[in-house]
Amino acid sequence: MSGPRPPQAHPPVTPLPALTALRFVAAALVLAFHYAGAFFADAAVPAPIRLGYSGVTFFFLLSGFILAYTYRAVDLRDRAARVRFRWARVARVMPVYLLALVLALPWFVSWVAKSAPPLQGLMAASAVLAPLGLHAWVPGAACALDCPSWSVSVELFFYALFPALLPLVLGAPGRIARLTLGAWIVLTGGAGLAFAHYAPGVSLIGPEAGGPGPVLLAQAIKYNPLLRLPEFVAGLLLYVAWTRRRIPTAALLGSAAVAAFGLVAAAPILPEALLHNGLTALAWAPLILAGAQIRSGPLVAPAFVFLGRISFALYLIHVPAYALVNSLDRIALGGRLAAAPWLGAGLATALSFALSLALHLGLEEPARRRILRWAARRGEPHPVSERSATIRQDETLPASGRSAASG
Repeated sequence: MSGPRPPQAHPPVTPLPALTALRFVAAALVLAFHYAGAFFADAAVPAPIRLGYSGVTFFFLLSGFILAYTYRAVDLRDRAARVRFRWARVARVMPVYLLALVLALPWFVSWVAKSAPPLQGLMAASAVLAPLGLHAWVPGAACALDCPSWSVSVELFFYALFPALLPLVLGAPGRIARLTLGAWIVLTGGAGLAFAHYAPGVSLIGPEAGGPGPVLLAQAIKYNPLLRLPEFVAGLLLYVAWTRRRIPTAALLGSAAVAAFGLVAAAPILPEALLHNGLTALAWAPLILAGAQIRSGPLVAPAFVFLGRISFALYLIHVPAYALVNSLDRIALGGRLAAAPWLGAGLATALSFALSLALHLGLEEPARRRILRWAARRGEPHPVSERSATIRQDETLPASGRSAASG
């Protein structure tokens, strides 16, 4: 039985399928960043892939943009509307998220066992904190259990604030923009200065060489939800800007390309904290605006849109997939894949795609429908997900760190 047919949680919105396809681009960039660090020497990694962690900034911006677009006409001061919004988020995010944590457990146990205090205790805490979505708040725990899951923890914080943030942004976008920019400069700039002082010469992206202190400080900077909040608010503001003035798509795409080229070229001299925590929005923001306007071409092709739909599962499963390939290589092949990095990366990528497809079709969609029907039977109005906005958008994704195990 299909269950009751309850009312929608928000007015219908026009689909934005190109943004769904762009989700896959960002997820693939994160995967390439992690696999490049896992399989190839640093010197062999192309400069754009070195900035692959910036796919996280794309997802945080997209989250704000899509949620504002979807809920712009909903009065979230109403308790029932807030309940519907929360059920929509639970149904969208939690099934695949929790299963990804379970699949990563064998390697998590191994990594914790091999670690030394104080990292060992903090990493072990992730077993409790990650299922609750709280691990991004605790350095050491944030990246221990399926590292990409830290961004879900951050997103849950964004969701908690969204009902209060949306009316503020819609009501006073100029003031909120100034406050957000100021907060980003103070928080991110201060964090970068602190890291340079306490971990001189150590990379924020790969702090492991500096020891436990730099690792914990780097995680506090890269994963803390408060430090990432400006990116989400920027996404809300991006939606407001889009409603007030439509810039030609070609101009937006050109701006995104110029900004991307400039960021890649200047990356060696720019502070890593700024790059990691939002500066790449200079390229992602015009791309999102362009994607919101595109109605034809490759980005709206059904195959590309479908890849975007499975991108959440791809994002969360690609690190366990790498760990499985690496373990099988050591057990069955004696580590021979180290001499064939392209083969190792290809096998891990193929496994990631196969698992993400299975998770999307076998768990993500069926579980979402069951949760929504269950909420309807409890008497809650139907907490419709934001499928109508991007045909299967996601506000999560991201990952950071230099290797598949650390980021």
